[in-house]
Amino acid sequence: MKSNDADLKVKSELNKYKNFFEDYLNASSELRNKGVPHNLFEAMDYSLFAGGKRLRPVLCLAAAERCACSITDALPLALGFEMLHTATLIHDDLPCMDDDDMRRGKPSNHALFGETLAVLAGDALLALSFEYPLCHSINIEPSKLLRAMRIFSSAVGPAGVCGGQVLDMYTAPAACDPNYVRKIASLKTGTLIRAAVTAGAALGTEDQNILSSFYDYGTHIGSAFQIIDDILDVSSTAEELGKTPGKDAEQGKLTHVSVYGIEKAAKMAEQETKLAKRAILKLFPEDDFLPQFTDYLLRRTY
Repeated sequence: MKSNDADLKVKSELNKYKNFFEDYLNASSELRNKGVPHNLFEAMDYSLFAGGKRLRPVLCLAAAERCACSITDALPLALGFEMLHTATLIHDDLPCMDDDDMRRGKPSNHALFGETLAVLAGDALLALSFEYPLCHSINIEPSKLLRAMRIFSSAVGPAGVCGGQVLDMYTAPAACDPNYVRKIASLKTGTLIRAAVTAGAALGTEDQNILSSFYDYGTHIGSAFQIIDDILDVSSTAEELGKTPGKDAEQGKLTHVSVYGIEKAAKMAEQETKLAKRAILKLFPEDDFLPQFTDYLLRRTY
C-alpha cells in the first residue's frame, strides 16, 4: 500500500476513535460536574477541551477493540487516560516547572485561571482519572478492570510520570549517563502511552502473551513519539505545534536533538518505529490500524 493511501486509512481510523471519544467527553459532562465548584470545573474542562491529538484515548480504544472489548465499554478508561494526561500538562506548564504560557494553541491553564486554580485543576483531574473509570466501567469483568487499573496506576507515580518529571527538572546525573535523556522520555512520556495501549488491551484479555506484545508496542511507540516531538520542537512553528517552539533549547532542557543531534535522533525514531511494528505484527496483519499507525506517526509534521 502506498504511503498516501495508508495515511488516508490511518486518518480515517484515527478520526473514528477521536469522534467516539469527543462525543463521550461531551456526554459525560454532567457526571463529571456533579458536586464540583463551578470555577474548578471550568478550569478542568478548559484544558480537557483544549484539543490535542487524543493519542492516549485513541490507542486505548483501538487496543481494547482488538481484544474483544467494545469501544463503548472502553470509553471510561480512555477518558481516564486523557484526564491524567491533561493533569500532567497543566502542571508541566506551571512557572515552577516548564513555565509555558501556551498549550495546544491557547493560553495554558495557569495563564488564564491563575496558578492556584491550575494546581487544583490538575490535582482534581488526576484524582478523577482514577475514580471515573472505576465507577463507570460497568460492563467490564472485575478481574480485567482491576488489571487495567493496576497498569494505569503504575504509570502515574514515582516510577512513572512523576519520576520522569523529576529527571527532567534535575539533570545533573546526565553528565555521566549518556542514556539519561532516554530515561526521561521513557518515564515522562512513554510510560503513559504504553499504559494506554496495555490497559486498553487488558479490558478484553488476560492472555499474557497478547498483553506483552501490546506492552512492547506501546513502549516503542512512546519512545518514537517523544523523539519526533523533540525534532518538531526545533523544526516547526508555534501554529503547527500549538505550543512555544524552541522552548526546550531556551531552557537548556535535555532532548534527543540536544544530546544526539537531529540526524541521529531521526534514525532513532525510525528504529523505534520498526520495533513497535515488529511487536504488534505478532498479533495483527500489516494493513491493520496499529501497525500502520507506527509509520504514520513517524511521518507526522506537528
